[in-house]
Amino acid sequence: MILAADEKPFVLLGPRPALPPGWWESYWAVVVLGLAAVTLLVLLTATWLRRPRRVPAPLATLEKALADAAGRPGAEATGLVTTAFRAYLAAAHPATHAALSTEELAARIADQPLFLPARQPLLAALRAADAAKFAGATLEPAILIAAVREAAHRVEDARQALGGDA
Repeated sequence: MILAADEKPFVLLGPRPALPPGWWESYWAVVVLGLAAVTLLVLLTATWLRRPRRVPAPLATLEKALADAAGRPGAEATGLVTTAFRAYLAAAHPATHAALSTEELAARIADQPLFLPARQPLLAALRAADAAKFAGATLEPAILIAAVREAAHRVEDARQALGGDA
């Protein structure tokens, strides 16, 4: 075989250096772990946000307020007891909003089965508190607390008798 003068013979150049791995080949494990961590964080956050909040039972809140009011002077105790009792009634049934007057409240609970057993002591306690607050009548806080406690227990008994969510 004759080679032309300008042609070079075929020459092996030897092995080329290895190509470095691509970005995905290098960091795929980090990406997968990062996605797993983000997914876990999102699931934990969603679970935490959907968990039921621990709201104290209305009766327990009322009992605590009544215990706090027991050691206070007459007018202050009357105000605390009526505020706590109205908050309890509002939590017990949506028709008994805390901003209602005693007579408006009496009209609203007249046909509510939840309040039928407690209607008389409930209204007696609220009317006595109104007389003490607005007319200056004397009212022993212990008597008011006992009346409110009796009405609240009757409401709770009616709630249990009516199936718990009346």
